[in-house]
This record gives sequence, C-alpha cells and structure tokens, in this order.
Amino acid sequence: MKQYLMKALAWLRRFMAGRYGPDELTAAIVILGCVFTFLSNFRPLRFMYFIGMLVMAVAIWRTLSKNIDARIRERMWFLRVIEKPKAEFKLLSNVIRDRKTHKYFKCKNCGASLRVPRGKGKISVTCPKCRVKTEKKT
Repeated sequence: MKQYLMKALAWLRRFMAGRYGPDELTAAIVILGCVFTFLSNFRPLRFMYFIGMLVMAVAIWRTLSKNIDARIRERMWFLRVIEKPKAEFKLLSNVIRDRKTHKYFKCKNCGASLRVPRGKGKISVTCPKCRVKTEKKT
C-alpha cells in the first residue's frame, strides 16, 4: 500500500510540474463555491447548485493553469482588494481580545490605530507614524 501511495504521489508531482497550483484566491473561490452549494439546499435557491459547481470549476481551472503570469496578477489583485478588510478584521479582533486591559483609538492626524493601557488616567500618547502627541483619558 505504501508503495502505491508513493507512486501516486510521484505521478501527481509530475502532473503538476509547470502548473500554477492553489493559492489564497483559489481558496476563496472554493469557499464561495461551497457557500453557493450550501444555499442550494433551500427550495427557492436550487439554481445556486449550478453556480456553485461553476465556481468550483473555476478554482480547479486556476489550479491546473499553465499561464502562471496571469494567475500571479490575479492573486496580487486579490491580495490588494482584501488587504484593508483583513486589517480591519484583525484590529476588531484585537480590540475584542484586549477590551479589559487596553483602550484603542485613532490618531487625529494620520488615522493610525493606537493602543494604550486602561486605568492610567490622563496620559500623553505619541503616534508612532506621524509623531503627533495627544492627551487621552484611559
């Protein structure tokens, strides 16, 4: 059995040589396809199954593509698009995690997020980006 798996793995390596393979955009497309497929379980949304399968086919096509330059451009575009929402989500999760020990606020000059410890009274905070000093109550 182990020898069979080794041969199958070697075949897969040879098959994928020169192909793009999976990336973040492909994973997002697969998740979107799964959402469409899940929505197709509801009676009025049965047509979503075909949309979900079409989206999954696009993910497979991207993975097996040999046009690596185009796939890299698509990936870079995707990463630029999700950069801001991803940062906002990370900030929100940090605010929730640190809600008892730290207070977050934005710099009035540049808009950077600043974190200060709670319970220190009125303190002077210097923004690390623009070096503007502000006084905040914690």
